[in-house]
Amino acid sequence: MPGPLDGDLDAALARFTGRGRVLVALDFDGVLSPIVDEPSAARPLPAAAEALERLVASTDVALVSGRDLDDLRACAAPPAAVVLVGGHGTQSSLEGAAGGQSLSEAESALLERLGTELDALVEGVGGAHVERKPMSAVLHTRRASRPDAERLTQAALAGPATWEGVHALRGKEVVELGAVELGKGAGLLRLRDRLTADGPAVEAVLFAGDDVTDEDAFAALDPAAGDVTVKVGDGETGAAFRVEGPADVAALLHRLADLRTPHR
Repeated sequence: MPGPLDGDLDAALARFTGRGRVLVALDFDGVLSPIVDEPSAARPLPAAAEALERLVASTDVALVSGRDLDDLRACAAPPAAVVLVGGHGTQSSLEGAAGGQSLSEAESALLERLGTELDALVEGVGGAHVERKPMSAVLHTRRASRPDAERLTQAALAGPATWEGVHALRGKEVVELGAVELGKGAGLLRLRDRLTADGPAVEAVLFAGDDVTDEDAFAALDPAAGDVTVKVGDGETGAAFRVEGPADVAALLHRLADLRTPHR
């Protein structure tokens, strides 16, 4: 069981929930769900799923993930009112499957080349595979031997990641190569603006993430303006607060739900 929340974090949550309209945004893998070897087997902790159900009744909630929208929806199975932002900010469930963004002919050709190049890199390497997304191709090395994982990662970063027009992101055991600009920070800010345009202004955003790709979202937010950033797990971070793992995130979400109940 997780321990009580850090006093400074709990005070920040109280200030955050005391505002009018706020947005709680969360990465999925390593945040709501423990990291697992088989990505399709990831599921939110029961306590986290219960907390989402409680919180979405009073608060705007979004999942912001590198996963494709369909994949994220299948694994997270969130409440219907939760907004999904996938593909490292390139897709939004508010805008349809492609997130309101489509590839040009040149971008489509580049994406095909990226997939082909990564396929060639992993051929014959056990535990490594390539995932195709609507806007990117992803090298996965979590189940590969450590020497193979390092070799493939470096080959991807030194090779196709350097091609003109390619946008690269390196995460935990993944290298994602996009035919369009990738970034959770931009996707999170677009979502905040979209929600504000459709109703009362979103006064503050809380974002929790565990991966190096989440640092982009932390950097896009402004604690001085009331935003709250939470790093899940170890590692260097620009986030203002830190919790240990998904069980602590579930406790944090239940605390938010408790604090937001009077604001229904």
